[in-house]
Amino acid sequence: MIETVDILFLIVSVLGASQAIFLIILLMDEGKRAFAANRWLMVFGFSVGMSFLDDTFDPLISPLLNLYLVPAFAPFFFAFIPSIYLYFREISSDPVSRPCLHFLVLVPVTAMIGLMVYLKSARMISGLEDVRDVGLQISFSAEGLGDLILLATVILFCVLFVVYMTGIWRCARRYLQQADRQLQTDSRRMRRWVIEFLVGMTVLFTVFTLTNLLDLFLFHAVWLSLGVKVGFVLVFFRMCQVIAQNPALFVQPETDEGVSADVPVRRGRQGTEDQQASMSRDTVDDPNIARIRTRLEKLVANHEMMLDPLLTMPKLAAAVGVTPNQLSFVLNQHLGKSFFDFINEVRIDAASHLLIEEPNRTILDIATEVGFNSKSTFNQAFKKITGRTPSAYRAENSNKSDD
Repeated sequence: MIETVDILFLIVSVLGASQAIFLIILLMDEGKRAFAANRWLMVFGFSVGMSFLDDTFDPLISPLLNLYLVPAFAPFFFAFIPSIYLYFREISSDPVSRPCLHFLVLVPVTAMIGLMVYLKSARMISGLEDVRDVGLQISFSAEGLGDLILLATVILFCVLFVVYMTGIWRCARRYLQQADRQLQTDSRRMRRWVIEFLVGMTVLFTVFTLTNLLDLFLFHAVWLSLGVKVGFVLVFFRMCQVIAQNPALFVQPETDEGVSADVPVRRGRQGTEDQQASMSRDTVDDPNIARIRTRLEKLVANHEMMLDPLLTMPKLAAAVGVTPNQLSFVLNQHLGKSFFDFINEVRIDAASHLLIEEPNRTILDIATEVGFNSKSTFNQAFKKITGRTPSAYRAENSNKSDD
């Protein structure tokens, strides 16, 4: 007979698996301009989705068959934290040269779990072990070898948890210190997303690890396990919401050659030295200032790039043919504008014409066409530049044309 808690687990697991699939689809939909880091979020989503899929089988099949499925699903738990670590390494512009090495642990873990299942299934078939033993009684006899392997697996998970979470926090701190320089167009939103995601993952992984320890040594923490599952569902839901509302946070600008503008070509110590040397050469002389301003004028006249909602400082700098620091210097010191102000002025100018020329179009439609992601952001920028709201501007200029 299926108990209430089993039904709740089934509902949460189905929701979690669905959210994981939806998250992966959203990330894949970003296309070629997607951050290289997105693939690690997809690995994370797939791994957690597999654990949800495992939980959907629990109340529907026999305990012995459930045990046989453990080697197919349990190793994915060991991919949770490495995938998040690789994500933070990627967004902090310090990607791992051989990321696959971080998932090699799945091989011995799968072997260990397979051996444990073999030993436990033999005892279950012979009636020497219940479906669920309360507590872990370890012995070095052949009968207790399965429990010993289980203990070793959990200890390995705890060690990886501590090591990777330490690395994740270091990467996050380094990223947050450099966020304004690396992603000037979305620094505040990206900073907020990183902090929110970091704290959420830290809490979830900590509770998840403690739950497994309690489950192993003390008692079967059913409701705590259910709470962790609900937490992962909420995290997936929030990630999908952030991606849908702020796609630019998950898209990396590309240069004309197809190389990401803010991903260094060379890695390691020599690459770092090259970057530092490059930054020291980011001063701009008068002829280059004139060339940059001329190129900017052409891009403004073309409008196509300037109205791209995913436009970032590195992407615009790549189109101009300079570094982001050089472009920022010219914008601030010679045009007296921040990157935001420069882009918004071009977009608001285009929007002001559309408001008059196409009076039947909605303000939201026009805002979206000129590169804004929301009506509120558009209204705020429009009022800052023109001193009026889009509606007031349209009404005022419509009356003038009637006169």
